[in-house]
Amino acid sequence: MAEAQIVLSHSRESGIVAIATGEQYPWAHTALAESGFQRDDDGVWHLPAHGAGTTVVDLVRCAKRHRTSVHTSSRRFIGDAARDLARLLPGQWHASVEIYSHPAWQEDLAPWIWDSGELGRAVQSERIPYAALLTDATQGTTLLFIERPGRQLDYLVCAFSPEGLEGGTAIPTPRAASSCRRSPDGLPRPSPTDTFPPTSRPSMPARRRPSPPCSGTSAPSTTPGRP
Repeated sequence: MAEAQIVLSHSRESGIVAIATGEQYPWAHTALAESGFQRDDDGVWHLPAHGAGTTVVDLVRCAKRHRTSVHTSSRRFIGDAARDLARLLPGQWHASVEIYSHPAWQEDLAPWIWDSGELGRAVQSERIPYAALLTDATQGTTLLFIERPGRQLDYLVCAFSPEGLEGGTAIPTPRAASSCRRSPDGLPRPSPTDTFPPTSRPSMPARRRPSPPCSGTSAPSTTPGRP
């Protein structure tokens, strides 16, 4: 796997979007910035609709100079899928995208996951470069939403533990477990009896966040630490 990668997908609201991943993700940031992409508050890069005429071919050429590979996802943008799920849930839910560019960053998820099943195993053994958080501020509930590894349509969702779990993932209780039905579009359909822990989880520990985009010639960087 390349040390720096750019994953492209299509958002129905923003058009072409990009996510930078890999241990040398600053190289990808440099290529995206030089190609005219702009990064939003969630860390997702967008190609402005009325930009300077940048094309994917231009991005590939620029990325090659910065030792970064470019891949096109066959799935729709995870932010769109998360917002669709939010509309299916009872109450008022807000969806946001989380980026785990460096492989070590997803380790921050393990203490909070209220799941010992497939999602918990995926976070511990599969590469999860991005996810979405769904938050119901009224009930104080937060859900983690990821693409199901190895599947083209399916997604996995679980509740976060109200407090950190020393040993990693927890065994879900009946209250925390979700008995979702699946639809043809792959989105889990919550049943009317689904419930999640009502207590809001505390603020996540300080995350390893992306450094500002580099400029000039790309160079190897050290493994990023917590800010």
